[in-house]
Amino acid sequence: MNSNDGSDYILVNNAECLAQLTESLAGTSRVGLDTEADSLHHYFEKVCLIQLSFSGKNYIIDPLAGFSLDAFLGALALKELVLQGADYDLRMLKRSYEFRPRAPVFDTMLAAQVLGYEKIGLAALVERSCGVLLSKEGQKADWSRRPLSEKLLHYASHDTKYLEAVADVMSADLRRLGRMDWHRECCERVVTSAVQSVKGDDSEAWRVKGSSKLPPQTMAFVQELWKWRDQEARQRDRPPFMILHNELMIELAEWRVKNPEAPLQEGPKFLQRMQGEKFLRLENAIRAAERLTPSEWPVPPERVRERGQSFSPEKVEKLLAACKIIAAELKIEACFLASRAVVTAVVRHRACSVPQMMELGGMMRWQAELVLPAVQAVLGTGIK
Repeated sequence: MNSNDGSDYILVNNAECLAQLTESLAGTSRVGLDTEADSLHHYFEKVCLIQLSFSGKNYIIDPLAGFSLDAFLGALALKELVLQGADYDLRMLKRSYEFRPRAPVFDTMLAAQVLGYEKIGLAALVERSCGVLLSKEGQKADWSRRPLSEKLLHYASHDTKYLEAVADVMSADLRRLGRMDWHRECCERVVTSAVQSVKGDDSEAWRVKGSSKLPPQTMAFVQELWKWRDQEARQRDRPPFMILHNELMIELAEWRVKNPEAPLQEGPKFLQRMQGEKFLRLENAIRAAERLTPSEWPVPPERVRERGQSFSPEKVEKLLAACKIIAAELKIEACFLASRAVVTAVVRHRACSVPQMMELGGMMRWQAELVLPAVQAVLGTGIK
């Protein structure tokens, strides 16, 4: 394998090296795993590095070097995987290689939440468990560029170097507090969600943060502007935020509703940076939104969810308050125990048993069992 002098990782950049690594996997049962992708720099994101640590060695695989990963990924799937924030890495590996773990996954970030740690980032966990300060340089690097510098490769190797040690410390804490089953269920849900092949409903993807409380006409402009931005991002292979930030998109939509007759050039200042065909395409998106009739304007998400259902905001607030008390006693975040969306679903569907709270409210079993008495009190006795 290729190991640079003085480095603490082994760079795997050809089929022969990967075959050796795959053979080495046979001698271990647990692997620290991470990936680097290029989502901050490209619309069509891809896995650019795969980092592994096991048996005291650190490996960096270059999946862009043009060799097959099939045998390696097949062997990797059989190992217990330790990841920090497993959801994104597993989604990327599933999307790119149809990878699916066949053995348990230990997510250190989820363990930190279950344990009630105040800081759940990798650097904080490594410092807490191992007394090592990790550099944050390289977090925004374009990992698709080649060659990668020694500095970036060194940074990437440290994303997995300490994962097994962190997992050992956290496992002891989980056992001490009797929360191993909580963590196991959290990890199982993340794996199931990440490897699901069913595509989501893209028709609602335009509902960006900050748009849910906008009037229907303004949402219509946001929807058409989102379509314009998505097409621009695709054509240029750039992340949508590099075309136009969500906040600016909403700002333009709100301005247009208030100034329907004004020339577009008189709109928000950022429009002054747009010229030529890009500006014309943006103008066409504005015109498309203006042609929509009120019956074609998007329906606010609250109306979609509440249509035909009884709903009690007061009970939601009372249950949220009760969950906050329970979470405080457990020293975990209230939103990790039961988010507002989950509590709202429980109240809306009157889910008064653990199975109902899991099926209709989307709770995990450990969450449902903890808040069941509060749910029954709120839904059974009403507001006092």
